[in-house]
Parts: sequence; C-alpha cells; structure tokens
Amino acid sequence: MRKLPLLRFVPGLLLVALLSAPPIPARRQGGGPLLPRPDLLKVLFTAQKGLVTDYFWILMLNRIGTAVRPEEYRYISDYAELVTTLDPRFRQAYLYGGITIPVHAGKGRYLNTEESTALLRKGVANVPHDQPLTFQLAYNLMFFERKYKEAADLVQEMSRWEGAPAYFAALATRLYAQSGDFDASMSLTVALRDSAEDEETRAFYEQRIQEIQQERMLRGIDAAIARYQAREGRLPDTLGALVTAGDLRQLPADPLGGEFFLGEDGRAYSNAARFRLELIQDEHDEAGKRIVPKPRTTKSP
Repeated sequence: MRKLPLLRFVPGLLLVALLSAPPIPARRQGGGPLLPRPDLLKVLFTAQKGLVTDYFWILMLNRIGTAVRPEEYRYISDYAELVTTLDPRFRQAYLYGGITIPVHAGKGRYLNTEESTALLRKGVANVPHDQPLTFQLAYNLMFFERKYKEAADLVQEMSRWEGAPAYFAALATRLYAQSGDFDASMSLTVALRDSAEDEETRAFYEQRIQEIQQERMLRGIDAAIARYQAREGRLPDTLGALVTAGDLRQLPADPLGGEFFLGEDGRAYSNAARFRLELIQDEHDEAGKRIVPKPRTTKSP
C-alpha cells in the first residue's frame, strides 16, 4: 500500500514529459532546455509540489556544476525560473542562479547579465529584507548595468536594516555621487555626519562631503572638456585652455586643497585625491591593473 503513491508518481512524470513545452516566451534563438510548464506541474502534483520543486532544484544545481559555455550558464535561468515559480520563496535558487549565470567574456564584458538581474529582481520581490539577495541585486546594478542610482537606493535601504554593516551607508553616498545625484549624496552624507556617535566616523563623513563637492566640480570640468573637444576636434592642452576658450568662466578651487589637472584619458582629476569618487572597477585597465591618473602631456611642435 505504501508503494501506491510512488507508482502514481512515475506515470505522472512521463505525462509531464509528453506534455512539456519550451519556456514561454522563447527568449533566444536555439531555445533552452525542454522543461515542463509550471502551471502543468502545479495541477498534476498539487500534493507533491515540494518534492517536484526539489527535483528541479537538484537538476539546476547539476547544470550549474556541468556548465561550460556561456549559453549553458544562460540555460540555468530556465531552471531557476521554473523552481522559483513553483516556490516563489526559494531564496537559494534566486541567489545561486543570480551569482552563477553571468559569465566573464574578457575585456570587462559579461554575458547573461540580463537573465541574472531579472532573477534577482524576482527574488527581492518575493523574499524581502534578505540582505545577501538584495545586495547581489545591487551588485548587478552597479557593475553590470551601471544603474548607480537604483543600486544606491537599495544599499541605502539595506543600511537601515538591523545588523547592516557600517560601510553600506558610505557605499550609498559614493553610488549617488557616481550616478550624478549629488543632492541625494550630499543630503545622506550630511545626515550621517550629524548623527555620528564618534569623532572618527564624523571625520570620515566630513571628508566625504568634500569629496562629493570635488566630484561635482570635476563633472563640470569634464563637461567643459567635452564641449571644447566637440568644437575644436581635439582635447585642450591644459585646463587653463578651457578658461581662455570660454568653456569655463574660471577654474574652481579644489575643496580638498589640491589642484585640478587634465588626465591622460581626457578627464579632469585632482592631485589631492588618488582617485575620483567612483567605483574601483572603473579605475582598472583591461588586464585588471590599477590605473593611477597622470597629467596629460603635449608634444612640442
């Protein structure tokens, strides 16, 4: 008598295989793995839904372990979508899938990032206040999609959660500045400075206020450089040329007490700061070597 449920289960799986269809809608040429439709599984295995979910979760882990080519990693998203549709609160499927689906293609390029971010968004919506899951989504938004404002909003929200690391708030101020939302960055930083309970923290955010002011000025100088280059067809020899040409009324004073200069990459920098107020990943070359900004030099005629 105890074998009866198992006997019913096996024919059911065969029926699922016969009625299976590719994921709908098809998201790419060539299609993905042939998987059962979630609605069909829910109807056929209402009482065994947890067992069926675990079965496809194991298949997903197997695909993670055997994937080699980028498309094979992309197919993991199909398994993750099926598992999380059967059980929307299956956080491990969101987290493992979100981390493993993207593939580095060299020269700073990543593949399958859209599938990873979509899965993580679904996870954050269904498993709220989960710090690793939410931070992984913020990571995707930062490094893959360059959506710094949205990432900053997530990190700032997490910084208010009980037990959140202290660096979350500082990271949010940096992300707001990188997104160009200097008002939000400044407001958050001033609030963090004023609420600091020790002098070291207060000094850190006081320094960050000056860094935000500096980055705002550097962005303005960058815009003037772009106007000059569009008009003249070349970069200026120095930042002083921007004032002479009328692209800047004057060169602003550096809040950190340094001097602004034109870097080799055609952007403005300050000799008072080793790097601009941006994510570290944007300060590496294709080989992963740290780039230290150097003044632009011009050859004598």
